[in-house]
Parts: sequence; structure tokens; C-alpha cells
Amino acid sequence: MKILISIALIVSGLGAIAYSYIGAFAKIGEELSAAETPASAFSMVITVLEALAAGEVPQLTGFLYLGLLLIAVAVVTLIMKGGKRDI
Repeated sequence: MKILISIALIVSGLGAIAYSYIGAFAKIGEELSAAETPASAFSMVITVLEALAAGEVPQLTGFLYLGLLLIAVAVVTLIMKGGKRDI
């Protein structure tokens, strides 16, 4: 049972992290729709890709931190010693 709970926590943590990055890219898409020319849109995309490559945190940091917390709880749950039976 402990393994199933840990797997569920890891999957939900990865989902929260993915949602954070998808939300960041959606925000980028909204900003790109405001671009007046293709050249300005291209420069905006390059700027955003450089920021992501530099390791900047996406806009939805709450979901990012929640995902990391869920993964940490899953790892701790797996490491903790339980009773004699784990069903």
C-alpha cells in the first residue's frame, strides 16, 4: 500500500510540475498573440527560450513547489520504516 501511495504522490507531483510549465507556455502564447509583426514575435520567442535555458522559474511557481513537495513526501514515505506488514 505504501508503494501505491508513493506512486500516486509522484505522479501527482509530476502533474503539478507539468501544469506549472504548461501554464508558463500558455502565458507566453498570450504574449505572442499581442505581437504586431512576425519579427517581434520571433524575438519574443527567442527571449523566452533564452530565459528558460537560463533556468528561470515558470510563472506558476506555486504548482511547481507543490509538485516538488509531493515528490519529497513520496520519497520520505518510501524510506520510512513501517510495521511488519505493508498491505
